[in-house]
Amino acid sequence: MQPITIVLTESWSDWEVSVLGGVGRAFYGADIRFTSPDGDSLTSAAGLQVTDLARFEAPSTGIVVICGGPAFESDMPPEIADRLRAAWDAGCTLAAICGGTIALARAGLLDGAQHTSNGPGYLDGHVPEYKGTAHYIDQPQAVATDRIITAPAPAPASFAAEVLKAAGLDVEAADGICAMLAAEHAVQKTT
Repeated sequence: MQPITIVLTESWSDWEVSVLGGVGRAFYGADIRFTSPDGDSLTSAAGLQVTDLARFEAPSTGIVVICGGPAFESDMPPEIADRLRAAWDAGCTLAAICGGTIALARAGLLDGAQHTSNGPGYLDGHVPEYKGTAHYIDQPQAVATDRIITAPAPAPASFAAEVLKAAGLDVEAADGICAMLAAEHAVQKTT
């Protein structure tokens, strides 16, 4: 499988990449690398502290994942648009969940690709230069199209499956992630 580089920011939303990181590495041996925009130590929304993160640099291959969190919605968002465009130009697949989709919109990478996010108007409200409204799909699962993967906040399972498929995991195995996690919510018959 191709390497997966996950970009975290201060107060990142842990749950959005936990399925990808945990299931991807533990079950399928995915090469997952965690970075931050400047290589800073960070604390997640749940209070998990991480240190010794590499500075995010545009890789020449693989998948770049932008985890959501309030940093992208702030007045001083991380400046990673140039690095995202460089990764795209190198042939990488770019994936973003929740607020991470703002980073893709700021880089102009959603203007011509089908995508989703946290609801209609979310990207327009945070990125005045966003021109992708006509390509927005309002659905609760991840959307994957032409090396762009996007998902709303409550879709970590379908997001993980699409990212792992893009990295080279067998489609049946990747789709099994959603089935495994959905089993908890299946209606049980009582006799």
